[in-house]
Parts: sequence; structure tokens; C-alpha cells
Amino acid sequence: MEKPEHDLPKGIYEDIDFSVLTQIAGRMIAQHVEAIGKEAGLSAGHLSVLGMIHRKPGLVQSVYGAILAINDATLGRYVDKLEDQGLVLRERCDDDRRTVRLTLTDAGLAFTIAAKKRLEDLRGEVTGGLSPADITVLQESLVTFLTAHGPDIEET
Repeated sequence: MEKPEHDLPKGIYEDIDFSVLTQIAGRMIAQHVEAIGKEAGLSAGHLSVLGMIHRKPGLVQSVYGAILAINDATLGRYVDKLEDQGLVLRERCDDDRRTVRLTLTDAGLAFTIAAKKRLEDLRGEVTGGLSPADITVLQESLVTFLTAHGPDIEET
């Protein structure tokens, strides 16, 4: 039986560099997240911003960009769209009017919770058959990596 040309060669990922593997895995996971946001016209980036605001509400907008490794211009476009859709509220700080804090609106909270539920429903597909123990180890490793290489921010 002839092997289809689109089948991946056995062991294809084994000799690929760590940074390339994480990029590939991120794109694969983002496809699932994109599908969730598509109905509302939102990208995986938009959903990431909503999710982070849900987890850490009221931070300065630039801090969300640093945490999520999104540049200021892209983050600004994401927040503009989320605000236009009534999902995010920008609040200027009293002591520095240039500083903007982000919070979810009630609609944003409901949307984010629903998106999180849909992602949980897809967890088996997203995790690619990894066991719960493997997922825990991978998550702990990614937290260690991001903590070591992520932004050094102090936010009150």
C-alpha cells in the first residue's frame, strides 16, 4: 500500500529545536482558540487579552502587553476592537491620565467564561492526547520558562 504524500514522516519532530517546537505547538493550539473566537470576529490574540484581563483585572494596558508578549500597537488594536464590542472597559487613572487600566464589562465576563468553557470542551483535541500528568509537567515547565524569560514588571 502506497503512503499518501501528506503523511508526516515518522519521528519528524524529534530533531527540531526547542524554539521551533514551541512555535509549532503554539500555532496548533491557536487554531483551536481561533475557532472559538471566530463567531464573534475575534482572534486568538483577542481571546488571550480577554483571558488575562479576567485572571488579572485592572492592570495597566501595557502590562497586559508585556505579559502576553504583544507589542503596544497590536495590543491597542485588540483593545480597541474589544472595547467597540462592549467586552472591555478602559479606565484612565486619576493620578496619570496617560495610564489606562483594563477591566471586563459584564458582557466581556460572560463571553470570556463561555469561551473558556468551550476551550475546556476541546481540551482533548488541544492537548493532543497528553496524559494529565504530562500536561501538569508541561505547564509547570512553561511557567518556569516564562517566569525566567518573561517581562520583569512591577505593577500595583
